[in-house]
Amino acid sequence: MPAQPPAELTDAQAMIWRDAVGSMPGNWLTRAAHPILIAYCRHACRARLLEMQIAQFEVEWTRVDGGLERLDKLFAMAERETRAISACARALRLTPQALMHPRTAGRRINDLPAGPRPWDEK
Repeated sequence: MPAQPPAELTDAQAMIWRDAVGSMPGNWLTRAAHPILIAYCRHACRARLLEMQIAQFEVEWTRVDGGLERLDKLFAMAERETRAISACARALRLTPQALMHPRTAGRRINDLPAGPRPWDEK
């Protein structure tokens, strides 16, 4: 049975915990890894919160004294959270790169069907 989220996590953090634990084999995350997983969940929630604040930021606010600096600070904080999420995910070996041998990844790419790519013009 997968480890249940610690009581110290918020509901949103607990959902991220369950998603991470549920996506890995049953014995993947030991108790020793729980502090890193807790940090991963917290950083992911903070990144979402910052993204909501950035999305709500009005362009006109940049014209007010300190507005551009505030937006820049939000961007810097969001970048820090993204780096922390990536570091925790790598430490926990949650990333696709950590789960797949490079040769297997190369074969999967070669097996993709030919056709328009998502970024190609339609």
